Amino acid sequence: MKPAANVSFLFTEVPLPERFQAARQAGFEGVEILFPYDHAPEELRAAAAAAGVRIVLINTPAGDREAGEAGHAALPMCESDFRAHFATALEYARTLRCERIHVLSGKPPADTSAEQVLNTLVGNLRWAADLAAQEGITLLVEPLNRYDFPGYAVSTPEQAAEVLARVERANVGLQFDLYHTQIMGGDITRRLRKLAPLIRHVQISSVPGRGEPDRGEVNLEHVLRTLAALGYNGWISGEYRPENDTVSSLRWLRMLEDIRAA
Repeated sequence: MKPAANVSFLFTEVPLPERFQAARQAGFEGVEILFPYDHAPEELRAAAAAAGVRIVLINTPAGDREAGEAGHAALPMCESDFRAHFATALEYARTLRCERIHVLSGKPPADTSAEQVLNTLVGNLRWAADLAAQEGITLLVEPLNRYDFPGYAVSTPEQAAEVLARVERANVGLQFDLYHTQIMGGDITRRLRKLAPLIRHVQISSVPGRGEPDRGEVNLEHVLRTLAALGYNGWISGEYRPENDTVSSLRWLRMLEDIRAA
């Protein structure tokens, strides 16, 4: 297991390109960026290379975020929007040498049937996965909880697992976010054991509040030891809002290092 920092949440004390160096100095080997599209990909690649970190995950464009859009992959009749957004994400991933793209499912209109939503999402993911496979890129489906993201197409890990079973592509997997999963039913240990073969990326933060991951109602050490016992060897990414400065929030890094060394 390797530590990553979501620099859209962490090290916001400095501009985005400078966060890579701050992350490396704090002990991170990788970084992820929610939406890198305000910067030229060449600029970000150069900053990451200079810092000695890998950019390990980006999201597809969300669309009009101010209007509440959260992607288009599951929206019927929006296939052209999805394909345009995915082409942008794929080009960024290629330039950034980023091997994972989180595909935002979106918020379908309320009158859309569950079958329409599922069929649309599966079809778009199959199309995107075949393109991504040519670049050695893995696509991720992340459930977002219905309280923070009402109307989002995929809100539980079990829904995501159903989508993945239908997609049937080796380069499409589950992005397991501790925050969203705990809010949507908890039972973290059982879910990790059941879903382990699907998990390609893990994000951590506390519940409630989405603060430091070693606080709140979830036992982070138990979660990390469970992942290690299951053989997970991917990224553990801090995606949270520090109470104060970022560096003072990083006690969990030592916990991860101790588990890695065990």
